[in-house]
Amino acid sequence: MQSVEYEKGLLVQAVWRLARSSDTNELLAVGCALRNWIIRRGPLSPGQKYFSNYTEAIAEFMETYPLRSLPKINEPALIDPREGLLARIDGIYDCSAVDLASSHVNTQGARYFGAAREIGSGSKFDREVLSNQGAHPLIGTFGSLQFYV
Repeated sequence: MQSVEYEKGLLVQAVWRLARSSDTNELLAVGCALRNWIIRRGPLSPGQKYFSNYTEAIAEFMETYPLRSLPKINEPALIDPREGLLARIDGIYDCSAVDLASSHVNTQGARYFGAAREIGSGSKFDREVLSNQGAHPLIGTFGSLQFYV
């Protein structure tokens, strides 16, 4: 196994555990949001943080966001040969897949995601994103999560 495959495995695990549903679009959007912490597209804004690799980004997200348990090995959203996370993770990792969590207005894509219903909860997501939507506008909803710049 090479380091690239190791990182892809970590990315699959992180995407699954950070997503809150098995919706394929939600899984892919979470993967794209993670990628947007590593791949910089456009100028670096003051105070904007980037990671040098997926391993570092994943470690921080896994400590910050709520997690769900890993899927069973026969979970369709994981193993579907065309739409499953395992079939689509290469495109997220190597940037050949379109960033689902970007728009024509926000081409750098989403870097934050969570449920809008967390507003007022005092969570880190609430404090940093929901309470500061001028700096973190909503890009869209995929599955059960909202994605923000």
